[in-house]
This record gives sequence, C-alpha cells and structure tokens, in this order.
Amino acid sequence: HLPGGHFTDRVFGVGSRPPLKEREIFRLEGPFGTFFLREDSDKAVVLLASGTGFAPIKAIVERITALQAAGSFRRPVRLYWGGRRPADLYHDALCRQWEKDLADFQYVPVLSDAKPEDGWTGRTGFVHLAVMADLPDMSGHEVYACGVPVMVESARRDFVAQCGLDGADFYADAFTSEADRQAAA
Repeated sequence: HLPGGHFTDRVFGVGSRPPLKEREIFRLEGPFGTFFLREDSDKAVVLLASGTGFAPIKAIVERITALQAAGSFRRPVRLYWGGRRPADLYHDALCRQWEKDLADFQYVPVLSDAKPEDGWTGRTGFVHLAVMADLPDMSGHEVYACGVPVMVESARRDFVAQCGLDGADFYADAFTSEADRQAAA
C-alpha cells in the first residue's frame, strides 16, 4: 500500500472509500505518457535507471530486443542502472544476459553505497556521473531516464549543460507518489 495513492487507497479502503470487493470490476486505462522508445531515430540510446525505475527501462529493452530480432534496430545501446547496494540491482543477471544476447548493447551497473562486505568491484558513485564519465559528448544520443526525481533532474541538467545533449532528446519518467507530490506542495 502506498499512502496517498489513489489506486492503493481505493483497493485497500483507506479513508472514506470502501475497499474493493472480491470479483468487483475495476476499470482503468493504461498510461498515455511520453516515455517510450523513439523508433524512428538513428541516435545512440542511453538508458538510465535508478531503483524501481528499472521497470520502464526493462520494457524499452524488451522492445529493442523485438526490433533487433526483426532486423529493424541497429543503434548502440548503453544501460546504466544505479542502486545503493548490490541487492538493489534485482535483475542484474537479466541485464548481463542482454549484454550477451543483444547486438551493440552495454550494461553498466553502478552502486552509490557499496560496502566492503559486498565484495563489489564494479563502478561506484552516482549513476548519472558514470554516464558523463563514459560519454562526455552526448550529442548524437537520446537518453531515457527513469527513477527517483533527484537522479532524473540531475541527469537532465548535467547532460544538457555539460555534455552537449539536446534537451529535446532527454525523455524521462521520474517516480513520485501522490504523497510525495502533496508533501512538496
């Protein structure tokens, strides 16, 4: 349950709304947002995820997989996934498999709070800074960023100001809950 969330409050009967009953029909429509792969582009793709922002990024990689199988996608793809600790990269094995299976696909996991007991030998720091270290010139790229708002906002600001990314080529889906939005208001 996500406190303040319209859907979960309704499902669990929080506040003045009764909970859903077994077999009750609940109609909803899918998202109609702008976070989807631009298939008509020829630019290199940077996928940037933090935390649960991986889920929409995973959907984009699944689309790329289908397009590659059909022979209609030939762009380089880099997936950067940031977490605090190794367990936060909950589909690490899947990402490593994509790196083996997909053409011109690179996976870069980054941890911001790795501990010595983690035995982590990979990249550390903030995930968007790892992108900047690898791609100091991002002209000719498009970025799909999804995760916590501070990461998405930092990436947008720094990629455009410091790496030459065209702001129109930055697509984002920052994860905030209704409770987060109300607290910020």
